[in-house]
Amino acid sequence: MKLPVPLLIFSDAVSAPTGLARITRDLASRIHANLSDVFRVATIGYGGSGSSKFPWTQYNWVMNNEWVIKDLPEVWEDFAGAQRGIFLSIYDPHRMLWFARPETCTDGRIRKFLEKAPFARWGYFPIDATGPNNKLSFMLRECLLGYDRILCYSEWARLIVQNTLGLEKRDLDQIPHGIDSEVFKPHPRTRQRQMFGQMAVGRPVPIPDDELLVGIVATNQARKDWGLGLSTCAALAKLRKARIWMHTDVLDRHWSIPYLLADLGLSNGNLVSLGHLSDEVMARLYSACDVTLGIGLGEGFGYPIFESLACGTPCIHGNYGGAPEHMPAALLVPTWAARYEGVYNCLRPVYSPTEWLTAIDLAHKYKERTTLPAHLDWNNLWPKWEAWFRKGIQ
Repeated sequence: MKLPVPLLIFSDAVSAPTGLARITRDLASRIHANLSDVFRVATIGYGGSGSSKFPWTQYNWVMNNEWVIKDLPEVWEDFAGAQRGIFLSIYDPHRMLWFARPETCTDGRIRKFLEKAPFARWGYFPIDATGPNNKLSFMLRECLLGYDRILCYSEWARLIVQNTLGLEKRDLDQIPHGIDSEVFKPHPRTRQRQMFGQMAVGRPVPIPDDELLVGIVATNQARKDWGLGLSTCAALAKLRKARIWMHTDVLDRHWSIPYLLADLGLSNGNLVSLGHLSDEVMARLYSACDVTLGIGLGEGFGYPIFESLACGTPCIHGNYGGAPEHMPAALLVPTWAARYEGVYNCLRPVYSPTEWLTAIDLAHKYKERTTLPAHLDWNNLWPKWEAWFRKGIQ
């Protein structure tokens, strides 16, 4: 490929309040700063309008009901012209079948464009669940087979993809995402609790020292078990003084958080904030908490878990998926049962609120604040990413 190689990253918009958006802007900023002689980077994103503070080219994603990027030919022409490049998707594989397997795309114009293959297809996938026999479904397998290069976030995900594609370990790369330790770091807890309400919801709500402050940071998706998290908090509130801080993207979607709060008797005194807070504010809010709950039923990337640990606050999480291999074992809740769900036959764990209460009690008794695992600090992790990007064009 002619240098610098056009590298278009497809994910959530860099201005969106999601983990996928964070990974995209973290990678794009480092590629732009450190690999500009090798790659010319741009992003195309869903769910936001972009941000002028980032120096690379950004495109909005215009889609139809099949998750097809309807203006992809125009975007690629504007960005790369006739030069061959790379399309890196940081997205769920089930949304990318049209891209990886052009014959399945119902839009004839897009299908013809994809069949010409003006770019290599690379994928960094948030594998958050397995199917029977530690394999993904046939449709997801077909999607993965359409990629020229695949990168996995966790060893757990690598095992599943290996099993699905019949690969050896040496044939598949694995690199986690990073956390900015300069931003997500511990702040004095007492001071943050005094300022907590003003930072979270814009009004004074000091958190007394004798109250246990529990944080839940998660999107409003079906696989984020808000029912489990809030039921656990309701049981906790019967045992001691406790307050909940909930941070999400929307209040009513897969879960009706206002309904759950009212039904469980948690409406009074608890704080709900939406995804418009800066990283600096989020770090202070994490620091104020005594414990946070990672309520995902399988995490592909799991940013809130490691943001919390980096800010000195233990995060309770179920022992399933890729996140546990990067966490202290004492913070993991054992799986009580399992169930299969959805068209992709995904295995999802079932947990007992009693086990979560026990874990919260243990976390609260930690003698010292938690720390970010050193290998997840971007300062230590970026050389591995840089080597992976360089290797792809050799």
